[in-house]
Amino acid sequence: MMTIQRILPYTKQLVLLALYDVLDQENSEYRKDTGGDILAGITVYGNYSEFSFTISEDMPATKLSVSVTAPSTGLSMKGEQRAVTYIADRVEQLFENELKIKNLIMNGTKGA
Repeated sequence: MMTIQRILPYTKQLVLLALYDVLDQENSEYRKDTGGDILAGITVYGNYSEFSFTISEDMPATKLSVSVTAPSTGLSMKGEQRAVTYIADRVEQLFENELKIKNLIMNGTKGA
C-alpha cells in the first residue's frame, strides 16, 4: 500500500474541510469508516483507485496521510505514488490558493 504524509500548519477541522472540498471537486464518493478514516474512490489520471485518508492533529500542525488501499488494475507502484501525491498536493494547494486570495484582498484594501 502506497502512503504519503503531509504536515500542514492548520487545525484538523480546516484540513478536514479542505479534504472534503477536494473530494467533492474530484466527484468522488466517500465515507468515514469505523475508525474515523475517510475512504474514497477517485479517478486520478484516468485510473480509478480507492484511497484512505487519516487526519491527526498534533498542534501546531495536522498530519494528513493519503494511502491507496485498492489501486486500479495494472497500476504500477510509480502510478500509485503519482496518485497519492496528486491528492495530497490538491489539499495543500487549496490552502496556498486561499492564502494568496486573502493576501490579494488584504493588500487591495490597503490601497483603497
